[in-house]
Amino acid sequence: MRQRDFMRIIHIWDQAGVAYILAKYQRLLGHEAAVIKAIDQDKYGIDTFYKKYLRNANAQDFLDKCFEEAKLSDIVHIHSRIDVLFKLRERFLISGKKIILHYHGTDIRGINNSKVQTPLQLSFASIMRRSKKSLAMKFWKSYYYSKKMKLHNEAWKIANTVVVSTPDLLHLAPNSIFLPNPVDTDHFKVDLNLPRQQKNGLTMDTEVTDIKKTLHYCKKNKIDFAIDVYDRTKKPVMYEDMPDFLKAYKVYVDIRYVNGKILKNFSKTALEALACGLEVLDYQLKYRKGLPPEHEPMKVSSQLLDIYRKAL
Repeated sequence: MRQRDFMRIIHIWDQAGVAYILAKYQRLLGHEAAVIKAIDQDKYGIDTFYKKYLRNANAQDFLDKCFEEAKLSDIVHIHSRIDVLFKLRERFLISGKKIILHYHGTDIRGINNSKVQTPLQLSFASIMRRSKKSLAMKFWKSYYYSKKMKLHNEAWKIANTVVVSTPDLLHLAPNSIFLPNPVDTDHFKVDLNLPRQQKNGLTMDTEVTDIKKTLHYCKKNKIDFAIDVYDRTKKPVMYEDMPDFLKAYKVYVDIRYVNGKILKNFSKTALEALACGLEVLDYQLKYRKGLPPEHEPMKVSSQLLDIYRKAL
């Protein structure tokens, strides 16, 4: 299949700004790219920050807007929303529309903690409350996992290509392709002209992480500097303000437990911290400095365009 010099790309939904960053740099590479999202709330100010790349819709007409935009696009890049993927493939089955499915983490790992519950989890909450026996828990986990994986298996069959944002997700989605998370280096960058008294360490308490395990891990391994824990679920930092927020610290502690396991990749916040000049303490207790080249936005966007071309 010959390479296309120009592509029309629509990103459906966004996770942590990744879709917007890809659209931004795809435009800089000479393509038409935008993000469509239903704007009910903008908790972290990401949609507002990247509004020039956004084609917003309300919840009622979101799916119709997806159909409209997909019809005009060469590539439909869906972030996490397998429900939309099923609807689009049903509509564009005959036309051969090329659809990319992109997983970002908890959308395929799932979440097994009390801070976030999906509708399916909530429907089994009463079972768990009524029974102290482990049988109820085993039944719930087995049913939830099997139902979730059945849907994902169907999604893999109908997507042209499956992309994952971290290497640990590769084994969860067979035949998927790893695409590193891009960082918007126009926004997150070292500021040498901004002297300030920096604090020692920072880590984030998020919707999906177990901060108690993180702090225990640090204490057990004799990490002796002060670590501020910022609960972004209770007091979100706006995306526009995030670089200055990070630059108030020397070290970002990127030790995250999700579903009881320590993650072995950089979080997106850690990558942003590296781009801002902070050191990052990773899960191996190694100090990292400088944004790894594979996360440079132009490089990631070029890599993604090659993935698109193979699908066309």
